[in-house]
Amino acid sequence: MSDERAGSRLEYQPALDGMRAVAVTLVVLFHLGLSWMPGGYLGVSVFFTLSGYLITTLLLTEFAGSGSVSFGAFYSRRARRLLPASVLCLLLIVLAVMLGEFRHVPGLRGDLLGALGQVYNWVQLAGTTSYGNLFGRAPAFTSPLAHYWSLAIEEQFYLLWPITLVLLCQRARRRARSVTGAVIGLTIVFAVAAPLIGHFAGPDAAYWATPARLGELLVGASVAAVLQRRPVVHARWRLLAVPALAGIVACSATFPSSGGPAFSGWLTPFALLSGALVVGLQVPGVLRGALSLRPVVWLGRVSYGLYLFHWPVFLLLRQHGWHLDTLSGAAVALTITLAVTTASYWLLERPVRSARWAPRRTAGVMAAASLVALAAVVLVPVQRGFLETDQGVLDAASIDTGVPVPLRPLATTTTSSTPVSMPVAVTVAVGAASTTSTTTTTMSTTVGEVDIPLPATPSRPVRILVVGDSTAFYVGQALAQWSVAHAGQAKVDVLWCQGCGFILDGTITSFDGASFVARSAQVVQTEMPRLVRRLHPDVVVLMSTVDDVATRQWSAAEGPLTPRDPAFRARMHDQYAAATHALVQLQVPHVVWVVPPTPTAVWSTPEMGEVDRYQIQHDVIRQVAAEAGGPVVVADMDAWLTDGGHARDSTWRPDGTHLDEQSALWLVERWFGPLLVETAVG
Repeated sequence: MSDERAGSRLEYQPALDGMRAVAVTLVVLFHLGLSWMPGGYLGVSVFFTLSGYLITTLLLTEFAGSGSVSFGAFYSRRARRLLPASVLCLLLIVLAVMLGEFRHVPGLRGDLLGALGQVYNWVQLAGTTSYGNLFGRAPAFTSPLAHYWSLAIEEQFYLLWPITLVLLCQRARRRARSVTGAVIGLTIVFAVAAPLIGHFAGPDAAYWATPARLGELLVGASVAAVLQRRPVVHARWRLLAVPALAGIVACSATFPSSGGPAFSGWLTPFALLSGALVVGLQVPGVLRGALSLRPVVWLGRVSYGLYLFHWPVFLLLRQHGWHLDTLSGAAVALTITLAVTTASYWLLERPVRSARWAPRRTAGVMAAASLVALAAVVLVPVQRGFLETDQGVLDAASIDTGVPVPLRPLATTTTSSTPVSMPVAVTVAVGAASTTSTTTTTMSTTVGEVDIPLPATPSRPVRILVVGDSTAFYVGQALAQWSVAHAGQAKVDVLWCQGCGFILDGTITSFDGASFVARSAQVVQTEMPRLVRRLHPDVVVLMSTVDDVATRQWSAAEGPLTPRDPAFRARMHDQYAAATHALVQLQVPHVVWVVPPTPTAVWSTPEMGEVDRYQIQHDVIRQVAAEAGGPVVVADMDAWLTDGGHARDSTWRPDGTHLDEQSALWLVERWFGPLLVETAVG
């Protein structure tokens, strides 16, 4: 994403700026979400190879002329080139956070620190999960620093490569050999290492880990070493340029957006196309002339800033409802990005880059700027992001296991709180009073305005245990917060895990869900009964939204099944009934099955957006509750959100699936908390 012409020992080649323009265009088209450019992320690989070529050419030229390299001057030029725009982008993101943007992004402070410290690729690698990837298209949960991973890899390369190359050059000089063989050999080592990293460490490591991506940078370094040894390039090599560029564009249009060669460690072979393009542009030709046109060169010169600023701009627009894969959305996004990029280039980047500072002064100025950015990052108030717990609230709301058991029957006092009102539709299946009776009475209430009063304070707080997935977590944490404010009404514990459901076998094929199935079995069959025995809850709330409707395979003979298949529905019914029966057998007074709100998400796995999958799950929940009778109640949260006009409100569910902390608390205060207490006290 950067260039290196300072020092004026290299002849300026405008076409290489044009090559940068091609690379950044591929990335921008990919991030606009255009379906015909699913592999536009390959533009980053083109940047890598070009950067490796330019940096190595500069270092080899300096070493050939003086027998050494001025590391201070090199790092000073790198700092003046890269840090100003990078720090400005970080400060603008911090400002956006202070204005209330990006509030749902998990680990945002860590992302900011990782970006500032040039290690964001390792932060990304350490924090990623396949569960998070399932919601990966939700702008509200996406980090505005997500593109800093590639900058981090380049910075790590710039830090280590000059020293490594000088050592290789010194060794080659002592042996009266060319350094070219050593550079090519090192390139081959990392080219072989990348697929091994992908095989043993997984696709995320193959894409984000520095060793897995060094091969692409070293391809450029190898081209530089070859051309430094043979500086005269025959005119016929121009014939490489057009097919190399065509290959780059073709791969960008055909590689999948996830998976494929890029995620299995095979990008070094792709980098050979970028290397061939560099060679082809060394001599005059049609493509060299086209890439040397003034508008193309200008775009290449500002490509670093364009890469930096486009992602947070795109993300902000998406969070506010813009669709960037439309003509109008793309026009707005590109206009804003180009305006910010141009201002940064002329007002900050160019003046700093052209400053005649000594390396020591550069170090001082850049250190001061970095300290300012660090202070801003540390001091900015960052809210909890996606699936980040408020442990203090959960601890304060936790059920007191010291209360004597068996529990006294709940009785209410004469005091009552003010009722609240909310448009709502509620469907409740209520069993007979006796837990041994199989008689079931179904009561359905659908009204435009229903008062859900906070019940009179019971003789002791109602014990509530919430069990389920991440959607249950947000509801459970809101219940905990509500119970802290209404200490006499309830105490709450939450047992959840990412991807937890109540179907405990089969293999999820819609996405990589093997770990979720195993964890679900542990939670439902082991941890839930143990917690029930310890806490003696009055109410157990069961809620799961996503994983239980994913396509599963139980046997090769059946093949993958969806909830539409009778065998799938029967298994869902049986396992929901088994979870219910287990709680009844543990003498839980009340079991509340939540009909979860139907997602409206844009899924990374599109089949998860099929509404009828969730409708089948809702029907099974109602059937299981009706058959169980007695203590089993259905709370129709889906109807509550729909009748209140919140089903498609992105301020309630930023990703179309999960309630955020504010909306979950509103739901609990207005409806769910009073409903659970009323269910317990009868």
